[in-house]
Amino acid sequence: MSADKVPTIVESSLTNNGQRTVVVSDLAPGAAAPPHYHTDFTETFTLIKGGMTVFLSPDMDEANLKPIPLEVGKPVTVPLNTLHSFIVPDEFTHVNVVFQPGSIGFEKTILIMRGMQEDHVYTNLSSPDSETGVMFYAVMSELTNTVVFVGKAKSDMDELQDVKGKAIEATKQELVAKYASEQQLKQAAGIE
Repeated sequence: MSADKVPTIVESSLTNNGQRTVVVSDLAPGAAAPPHYHTDFTETFTLIKGGMTVFLSPDMDEANLKPIPLEVGKPVTVPLNTLHSFIVPDEFTHVNVVFQPGSIGFEKTILIMRGMQEDHVYTNLSSPDSETGVMFYAVMSELTNTVVFVGKAKSDMDELQDVKGKAIEATKQELVAKYASEQQLKQAAGIE
């Protein structure tokens, strides 16, 4: 995950009784998310500028992902339990994303990613080609309710959980304590 994919929280679920989390992201050309789904929240994408295609599957089969090119100002909502992915083609893109209900896990993930950038460790830890990078992805997947990948990504994540589950949990606790504590979440939300 490249640094350009670290979103900014513009509305925390801590400020609206858990109704929604709103973020904005600046995405570089080629930014993408693999097929996955969420069981805890819907995800609504609204293109502000640039280009982005969201892919939805009607039946959780990767082969049936259908492209929906986003149009500026026209939201596209991914329902609960709907396989989806996205890709940014060839231009820098600015997109608004709303999670309903709100997702404290996603908010924690954003704070962790931002904090790691400030500590200049984000690039090293976020490389999916290293063991620490794979552990980082496992933590981020769990916090963002995307542990439910499909296909090879799911089998890889399941295997990793079987082998390194305790280490992944320890890493998660360490990252949350350092970058996304309750106090840090409240500060980011502007309520403390």
